[in-house]
Amino acid sequence: MTPSTVDTAIGRIELRDLYDEPDLDLLRRAYVDILVPSFPPDQLEDIEVLVESSTTFVGVALHDGVPVGVMVADPFGGVLLLSYLAVRPGIRSGGIGGLLVGRLLPAWRERSGADVVLAEVEDPRLHPGGEFGDPTARLRFYQRAGFGMLPVPFAQPRLRPDALREPGMLLAVQPRDAAVSSDLVKSFFIEYFESAEGLEVHDDPEFNALVAVVERRGPELTPLTLDQHPAVPPLDVAVELLRRDYPTTANALDLLATDGRTRQVLDDVWARVLVRLVAGERLPRPGVVVLAALLDALSDAGLLFVSPDPVDADVLRWWFLGEDDPWAGWWRKDPPSWDGALPPRSLVALTVRRLPPLPRVAVILSDVLGIAPAEAAAFVGHDEQAYLELVGVARTEVVALIDRELDKEESGGHLPAM
Repeated sequence: MTPSTVDTAIGRIELRDLYDEPDLDLLRRAYVDILVPSFPPDQLEDIEVLVESSTTFVGVALHDGVPVGVMVADPFGGVLLLSYLAVRPGIRSGGIGGLLVGRLLPAWRERSGADVVLAEVEDPRLHPGGEFGDPTARLRFYQRAGFGMLPVPFAQPRLRPDALREPGMLLAVQPRDAAVSSDLVKSFFIEYFESAEGLEVHDDPEFNALVAVVERRGPELTPLTLDQHPAVPPLDVAVELLRRDYPTTANALDLLATDGRTRQVLDDVWARVLVRLVAGERLPRPGVVVLAALLDALSDAGLLFVSPDPVDADVLRWWFLGEDDPWAGWWRKDPPSWDGALPPRSLVALTVRRLPPLPRVAVILSDVLGIAPAEAAAFVGHDEQAYLELVGVARTEVVALIDRELDKEESGGHLPAM
């Protein structure tokens, strides 16, 4: 791109696209003189990341050869993330940011093949104005620049090993007049967080809650106007994970309840706990609260499946299902003897319930909850090797029980009642 010049209120501005014409010295000057004074340290990538990246777009505005504005964008699949946009303190509100967005961003979006542009913006409710600028003024700028806002909260990932995440963010979006695919946004979340923090992010409650909010909104996200930002609820990790896992938690009834009349009991328990969370009550482990309340409610209604071993009740109080299909268990990738087909979930539940108490607890801990062997072994009071042997025996017995029941079906027999 040939450098372009534009007359503004402060004089003639030259726009330089460093993606086309790399200038490491200019990039370093813009980083130190403009980005560092404009963003809190935790929100800034290290300068060497920008210098070494072959995919990052950087544009710089110069006045009399001095950097006065800078814009940085990174492609993530179908999303172009406008990572940074800043103007030198003292000359803001002079049109320089608008020039960078208007002159460079459309070309970058086309070159990257992105469907949408997203920009991280601080939520004014959670980030008061101060040393690093005014979040409300930033929202007004993006609205003038043609951005809307996704109706979901966001948190910037940890951009450096010594940095913290930046919660309380919003996502401005361009174009603002078209719905955005939830799958696209979810893929962006995953790629962005993985690139910044690694694959272990998938075990992080806050990350999972951010994804859960997007999934809960349905197949498309309809942008709001940026002045509607109070309509975006701040992220509540416990509430979102509770909402995410509610549908699959009904699977617990296959082991907890005597029959299928208990769904309303579960609905009532979830609703009560959710009301407590939304009202601001802090529950350290909401799933545990739900299942403890469910056990009590089923017991009061005379619908609780009672094990002969009291340790089962203690384990189930810690049992929180989060798998899409928990009964696929350890054979999800390699079914032992069913020609690649999984048996019905009801049959697996039946066979698990037939196990003696301790092996049944082991299967629940390892193959329903996915708890690490060392932790599960400590939970049942075994050393790890003995626990693994117990799990192996239990799995073998489950497979044998399923085989017998399937053989019985093929020979015209009937499955026993639950």
